Amino acid sequence: MKNIPEQKNIISSFEDSYADGLRQSIGKASKKIFSALPGLAIISTLTIGGLLISCQDNNNQNNKTEVMQNNQEQKEGILKAIDLYVEAGRKGDGSIAKPAFASTATMSWSEDGILKSVPIQVLFDGFSAAEPVESNYKLTTLDVEGDAAIVRIQSQFGPNKYADMFTLVKDGSNWKIISKIYQVTK
Repeated sequence: MKNIPEQKNIISSFEDSYADGLRQSIGKASKKIFSALPGLAIISTLTIGGLLISCQDNNNQNNKTEVMQNNQEQKEGILKAIDLYVEAGRKGDGSIAKPAFASTATMSWSEDGILKSVPIQVLFDGFSAAEPVESNYKLTTLDVEGDAAIVRIQSQFGPNKYADMFTLVKDGSNWKIISKIYQVTK
């Protein structure tokens, strides 16, 4: 009978050491699994994120192409109005510029520090009263936001040089200049 309790102790001791070993093994395995999870989670996140970005890049590329086409169409429409303005000066014919301007457009400048502003008809009359001259321009700024645009050019009509600034608004499918501001340059 004395041996039985000893056997219980041996078995109990074996069970305790087996249980401890099992707990340690499970603990080590758990640590490996859970320490790998952040890495796996990061890798999974990066992979999924990469796929999403790749899809987004394709969509952005399509959007960029559309925007570029729209921007090119807008730019052409806006510069058509500017070309008519310069052509009117080149040919000495204000009626050429009329379709480029809104009927309520104005022309403004500063003369001796005093603001001058006149209806755009004054520009048309000035072109028509002048002789045809060599005219050209260089586009320096074209900024479009929806149906509104701001354009800045450096122009030359004969020997006279100008810094011209225009605001335009889209009217149907055409861009109309609603104001011209200028500064004589040297």
